[in-house]
Amino acid sequence: MSTSSKTEKVMKIALFVEGSTPVGSKDQCARLWNTLLPALGRTSVDVVVPIGKDAITNMLGLPGSTSAPGLDARICDARRTHKLDPARDALIVAWDLEPPVDKDQRRCAWDEKIGVYQGIASSPLALLRDTAWAACAAKAATQLENLRDVPPTGRSQRTVKAGAVLAVCMEPMFEALFTHDGRAVRRALDLKDDPPGWPTGWGPNERDPSRKLMGPAIAAIHRMRPAHPVRKIIRETWRNAKDEWGEYILRKLLADETQRKLILEHAISRRLKNILPRSKD
Repeated sequence: MSTSSKTEKVMKIALFVEGSTPVGSKDQCARLWNTLLPALGRTSVDVVVPIGKDAITNMLGLPGSTSAPGLDARICDARRTHKLDPARDALIVAWDLEPPVDKDQRRCAWDEKIGVYQGIASSPLALLRDTAWAACAAKAATQLENLRDVPPTGRSQRTVKAGAVLAVCMEPMFEALFTHDGRAVRRALDLKDDPPGWPTGWGPNERDPSRKLMGPAIAAIHRMRPAHPVRKIIRETWRNAKDEWGEYILRKLLADETQRKLILEHAISRRLKNILPRSKD
């Protein structure tokens, strides 16, 4: 068998994750995730596809959906673009619990995961219908329904393997990984003191750290005069460059032993470590 044939049979992992769409040639979402995963001792993913929450709502046909392609359509596009094979490759779908997918229903990660699995399983799209991915998603939805009244163990029984689909609902949201300590974030941004407008309320109990903590923090940096040196590295606001700011801060915090431990022990990190294969490095 040729080397190229062997290479073609290696499983790829495609991550569909709530994040910023790349601007130009810079894919900061991929850079962000491939900064975190090696730190967790897990393999980097081969394909990173940023999605908005509207990709999920559109796939499920929920009210208020935009004209953006549904998640199932995004999966089909990725299959074509990256030559993914449903029998060989694995999919991970990761999104924030805040704000909820269905604003008319109670906030529940369990229900949202079931909805995502059912949406993928029942998609009418030809490149997804009757595939190993659809079958895996249907099985996962049924298993979750049957386990609804069983106390959680905190450890996933499902892991990445050929043909797998895994849903990861990040509670409350990805930014919770690095917003547990405002002073640490300040140090990561090379700030000696809190600039005017620096937010309060840092910690694990904040349900919307993106809007209530990181947005105001980066806005405070933008108001500083003279301009802070970090502005030469990242020029955009938090809203326009969440992944770029997130990767910069995450990388700095991972270099600090105390902060690194907190990040690696977070529930989101533990979930990723449970489902992803170990790095071979």
